[in-house]
Amino acid sequence: MFNLIVPRQTLDEMIAHARAAAPHECCGLLAGKDGLVTRHYPIKNIVASQGAGVAELFDTAKIATLDKLSPEERADIAFWMDARDMFAAQKDMRVQGTAMLASYHSHPVSPARPSPTDVKALAFYPDIAHFILSLENGAHPVVNAFLIADGAVTPISYTIA
Repeated sequence: MFNLIVPRQTLDEMIAHARAAAPHECCGLLAGKDGLVTRHYPIKNIVASQGAGVAELFDTAKIATLDKLSPEERADIAFWMDARDMFAAQKDMRVQGTAMLASYHSHPVSPARPSPTDVKALAFYPDIAHFILSLENGAHPVVNAFLIADGAVTPISYTIA
């Protein structure tokens, strides 16, 4: 059974990050121990600034779509975590004695469920939860969590503390 406990403050910070990044997608990592999230790491979405390497992460149809968009428009429908931010977060996790428990990203104008691109990209991390924050209804953000492994998406519940 996969059970995460997310402090209300952390959830509020994630939603604030999504709102601040909109209309672009935001992304980040959550760390902690024994299922309790104790650290929040907002990570820079570099899809808007990095063209190289995008093909490795996205399927052919998504690449064709991304190629037609400006860098700014790309960040509205996709994310790619900045490697330096990720390495800094992972280093801090080691120092703090915590483990990566989850990733998160936002969907500024679509539901809080994984897209086909999300399923492909997030499958590299089958042992952590993946939160998707939807700002489709800006007044009432929706935050859902999933396990994603071998192309299968399993919704999971979490507790807000």
